[in-house]
Amino acid sequence: MSQRIELKTAPEVKRVILAGFPEYRKRVAYFDVFPAHGVNINSFWDGGSRAEFAVVELATLNRKQLPTQTHPFFDLEARGIRSMQDQFVTVSPVGNVTLKAIPEGFALIEAGTSCGKSATARVLLHPNNFAKALVEGVR
Repeated sequence: MSQRIELKTAPEVKRVILAGFPEYRKRVAYFDVFPAHGVNINSFWDGGSRAEFAVVELATLNRKQLPTQTHPFFDLEARGIRSMQDQFVTVSPVGNVTLKAIPEGFALIEAGTSCGKSATARVLLHPNNFAKALVEGVR
């Protein structure tokens, strides 16, 4: 279950979000452990909404590229990543990109647009990083 946090009380979470999405201006975000089943990280416009994803290394705040600026049925074939699989990412035959795991020391940030407005960010952490963050006082 996601925890809703006020970013003014969690500046370390705000720094991670801004590393992934420098234009993020909302005052709240959601904070959660990365789910065992993975996360679908496709990013395309659908009805005025689009989820966008970034992976941020927690120690350096460096953003890592993800192959998600695509429509699952059209663009992945052109990029040659349809049916790709490695230890972290699976691309199904129809082009759905799933991030299966997040390494310790990294965060997946989901932001984007929801119904034409800025979406509230969601920060997903490896279970070990999540437990450490809770102990250190992320509210």
